[in-house]
Amino acid sequence: MIAPPDLQLTQSAASISAAYLNSILPALATHYGLSLDALLRNAGLSAHTLQQPDALVPLFQAGTVFLQILQASGDHGVGLVAGALVQPRSYQVLGYAVLSSSNLGDAIDRLIRYEKLVGKLGSTQLIRHDDVCQLRWHCPLQGDWTRYLKEAAIAGWVTYARSLLPADVAPTKVCFDHPALIPLERYDAIFHCPVELNASWCGVEFPAALLATPITSADPGLRNLMDAQAQQLLQDFDATTNLVNEVRAQIAQCLPNGEPALETVAVRLQLTPRALQHRLKQNGIAFKELADEVRRTLALHYLRDARWALVDVAFMLGFSEQSAFSRAFRRWHGQSPQAWRKSNLQSPY
Repeated sequence: MIAPPDLQLTQSAASISAAYLNSILPALATHYGLSLDALLRNAGLSAHTLQQPDALVPLFQAGTVFLQILQASGDHGVGLVAGALVQPRSYQVLGYAVLSSSNLGDAIDRLIRYEKLVGKLGSTQLIRHDDVCQLRWHCPLQGDWTRYLKEAAIAGWVTYARSLLPADVAPTKVCFDHPALIPLERYDAIFHCPVELNASWCGVEFPAALLATPITSADPGLRNLMDAQAQQLLQDFDATTNLVNEVRAQIAQCLPNGEPALETVAVRLQLTPRALQHRLKQNGIAFKELADEVRRTLALHYLRDARWALVDVAFMLGFSEQSAFSRAFRRWHGQSPQAWRKSNLQSPY
C-alpha cells in the first residue's frame, strides 16, 4: 500500500515547480521501469499540469509520486537518483539565471534570491568561516520522508554546478542530518567527495576561494534578462503564482468543519472576498472549482490509508454524510470510493 500522507502536509501550502517535476519524472519512471501515467494518476496529477511552466504543484501530490516509486522499487536512494537527473530547465528562470552568472558566488546569490520560484520547500543560506564556505539547506518540514527531499535537493545542486564549473572543481564535503539507508558508495558516485551522515546540517562545504570561479556559460546579456524576469516573478509570487496553493491549503484546513466558504478563506488570507475572487479569476479558476479540485485530490490520498473508514474520509472532506461523498466520488472518478480503494490497495501501479 502507498504510504498515507501526513495530514499537516496535505493542509500546507508547500509546493514544488511543475517544470522541475516535468524535467525529471519521465526519466525517473523509466529508470525504475514504472508507468509515468499511473504514477501521476494515483497522485491526482496529469501530464497537462506538469507542462504548465509557471505552475506549482502541492508537495503532498508530488510526494505521493515519489512514495509510489519508493514502494515499487524499494530503493532508498531515490532522492539521489532524482537529483542526478537535474538540468537547467528543471529550475526554469532560476536555472537560467544561475547559468548566466559570472562566477560561483554570483550563482549562489541568485540561488538564494530566487529559490522560492522553484517551490516553497525550504531556504538556502551561505555561511562563510574564514576560508571555508557552507551552503546549507534548511527544510522546515518534518517526517522520515524528508530525507529523500533533502538528498534530491543537494544532489541537484551538485549535479547542476558540475555542468557549470571546470571539471576539477568539487565540494570538500557533503552533509546530511539523517542516517544512511543505502551503501555509502551510492553517495560517492554522486558527490565525488566525503559525505557525512547524521550531521547537524544539510548541504555542501567548499573552499571560499571557489566563489570566484568563473561560470563557463556566463552571459551578461542573458543574466540581465533573467534577473528582470525573476524579479517580476518574485513580485507576483504571493499575489498570483502561489496564491492558488495558498487557497488550496486554506480550503483543506477548513474542510473538516464542513463546506468551505470563500469569505472564510479570504479572511484567513487577509483579503476581501472580492479581491480573492478577482485574483483567482486572474489565475483562470473559480473558488468553487478549486474547492472541488481539492476535495477530489484529497479523496485519493485519504482512501489509500486503510485505517480510515469511509465515513471518516467523508467528514474530513467536508461532507455531512457518507452518501454525499460517494455521489461526488462517482462524479469525479466514475466508480464508488469502495471500488476505487479495493483496486488501488491491491494494485496501486
